[in-house]
Amino acid sequence: MSDSEISPKIKIIKDGPYRVIGDLPLRKKHQHCSAYGEPLEWIDEGEVEHQEGSYLLCRCGKSKNMPFCDQSHVNSGFNGDETAITDGPFGRDLNYYGPRGFMVTKHTRICMNSGFCVQKDTDFVELTEKSGDPEKKARVIKMIEDCPSGSLTYKVEQGGADVEPDLPMEIADTYECTQYGQIRGPIWVTGYVPIERADGEAFIPRNRVTLCTCGFSRIKPLCDGTHRPLQENALRRQAREMRLAQELQTEDDSSIYSLDPKKENLTDQISSALKRLKDSFHKDKD
Repeated sequence: MSDSEISPKIKIIKDGPYRVIGDLPLRKKHQHCSAYGEPLEWIDEGEVEHQEGSYLLCRCGKSKNMPFCDQSHVNSGFNGDETAITDGPFGRDLNYYGPRGFMVTKHTRICMNSGFCVQKDTDFVELTEKSGDPEKKARVIKMIEDCPSGSLTYKVEQGGADVEPDLPMEIADTYECTQYGQIRGPIWVTGYVPIERADGEAFIPRNRVTLCTCGFSRIKPLCDGTHRPLQENALRRQAREMRLAQELQTEDDSSIYSLDPKKENLTDQISSALKRLKDSFHKDKD
């Protein structure tokens, strides 16, 4: 039986990449952000060309052909030890209550700081408390459903089941915004795709899962947000180096166009000498 005929799943290779098996689409998505750098929604940029049936996605963060594996993990000494909880609960849960039984839960262990839940004028906690207002309720639900890791969930009535967005069974190569520019985010897996550890143990299928692509998560294979400070700091250094280079260039340009008094005097002296020589020549000719 070929891989394309097998039920879709993701198999993690020990100290290696994610092996995607079956007919799982791979798409590219990026955050659309406000003028203040707040993520507001996901923008789908379309499908990424990939091998049908089975393909490998980088897990170590060293590939030169991201998001695909190019075997860089072999020489980089990548340690892919998997420490994420497979069967829940995912660490400490924090519950926030609104009126008429509406409740939001934050599963702290799987939060990867995508940023959708906090905005300049409010956050999901305040909106939950004020969810008696239909606009505020709709806004907090949008925040929750945009959370790629599923760290945020909600119930519409006390004791009810979590409400999940209707997401397709697919994988997304994600990009996030920062004040210094765009950075690469985790692999976003949606639609209850089965994920199997290298030792064969399966995770409980979830509607929203984010998988580490930087190689430094403390809860591999899940993303814990470590990629953000790593990449943001690199962009900050680049911005600082670029600014210093521009300042040096400005100083060089200024020195080129500034007049040195000594050079100016020498020029005047040469001009005067040439003028006297010219005048003398015309006088002798007369």
